[in-house]
Amino acid sequence: MNSGLSNQRKQVLLTFGDVLNNYTSKIHGTRALQKYKNWFPIKASPRLAGIVADLMGDGHLQGDPRWRIDYTSKRVAELKRFNNEIKLMFGVKGKIRECTTNIYKTKNLGINNGPLTRVLNLLGTPTGNKVTQKFDIPIWIKNNPACFSRFINRLFSCEACVDSKDRGIEIQMYKSIELIKDGVSFFEEIKYYLSKYYNINTTKPFFENRVNIRKDGIITRVIRLKIRNIQSFKNFQKFIGLEDKAKMNRLDKILGN
Repeated sequence: MNSGLSNQRKQVLLTFGDVLNNYTSKIHGTRALQKYKNWFPIKASPRLAGIVADLMGDGHLQGDPRWRIDYTSKRVAELKRFNNEIKLMFGVKGKIRECTTNIYKTKNLGINNGPLTRVLNLLGTPTGNKVTQKFDIPIWIKNNPACFSRFINRLFSCEACVDSKDRGIEIQMYKSIELIKDGVSFFEEIKYYLSKYYNINTTKPFFENRVNIRKDGIITRVIRLKIRNIQSFKNFQKFIGLEDKAKMNRLDKILGN
């Protein structure tokens, strides 16, 4: 499997021309991309998969006309970690500011870089409100066990709950009721590849009975997926892990470490 991973990591995902074709005006696109030619060709890697997962979790891509990246957390250290991942991969960085529009006392890392936002969108990161958008796990991540491991590590670090009393690792996703099937499909892919690559077994995706009505009037429902058995916990710890220390400590507690 290692030789296969080595070849897969070399997979070219995007060229300069691919991104240029995403611009309506080739003149404007050439000018915007000129100083980022060193990005290309962009190849599949675990680091890139982790960035996509971060943005599917606690991040947000704003699309046309003002392409922008936002990443939100209560912890400055987490914002700095994500900022460093972007800097190492693409050589650009953002700025941290207080979020004044919510009650959760979070902070936001903003990256005003149109070319990078377009690149991440072309790599499979959704733009706009994820609750009302269709998206799945990009095929270049699904087909590469190393990329998928990093993707799940970051997605679960952002979104999952580890309950040492109930002995479970659970991830949830809210979707508008019109896109419930899309959300279930996303979780079914997680279930399938966790089992295929790492022998980690989960429940089937399931729902709560209640629905939620957001302030904007959109009706949503939460989709849930759980890991429940001890051997799957061990395999998760061995092959994937969690970068959130509190969550990892709770997983250690479940395993009696």
